[in-house]
Amino acid sequence: MFLMSGIDEAEAATATEITIAPGMRYTYTPTFPADLNPTVTIKSQGVGTNGTGGSWGTLSGKTLTVNVPAGTAAGSQYQVTLLATTTNPTQSVEIPILFNIVANMSVSGSQANIVTGGAINMTPTATGMGTFTWAVTSGKTLPAGLTLDTATGKVSGTPTGMGVQTIYLTATSSFGETKDLVVTFTIFNKLVPTNDPSLGAIFYV
Repeated sequence: MFLMSGIDEAEAATATEITIAPGMRYTYTPTFPADLNPTVTIKSQGVGTNGTGGSWGTLSGKTLTVNVPAGTAAGSQYQVTLLATTTNPTQSVEIPILFNIVANMSVSGSQANIVTGGAINMTPTATGMGTFTWAVTSGKTLPAGLTLDTATGKVSGTPTGMGVQTIYLTATSSFGETKDLVVTFTIFNKLVPTNDPSLGAIFYV
């Protein structure tokens, strides 16, 4: 929300809210009428809605850059207020921006053990900002017989190996954040007799 000088104090508390996760960067360049070339400065910035303490934001020309530290707690807030001024005529406007910090992306998934010849249909989940795509983790391969749907992360097919098998996946958000997922399961032999009851011995006791 843009705030002209002299505006009612109740309105002055309203800020544009931005949702962002730790480790992310936000850039913003305000635009103004073509006949004006105001000076833009950071009036205040800091933790919480009052914006005290901290210096996440920097200004280059009229472009604001805010880097959210990687260790920032989800649920916290950070506010930056820009001030644009002109001298002839004298005008000023505030641009308050409130950053709501949310959790980084997370991934989860599991696969139960199967018997040889059994099928795999595992769809992992990813939560966080943006949309997600999936890939086999760099330097790894899927167990033989399995395929990956990169849009949904679904791993399916009939694995051809035996014993412990590991699926290595990497999810990437539309903002460029990545998270690895490792899923391990075991392929066992089918439960079948290893001998023939007719070969058993009969005797009188």
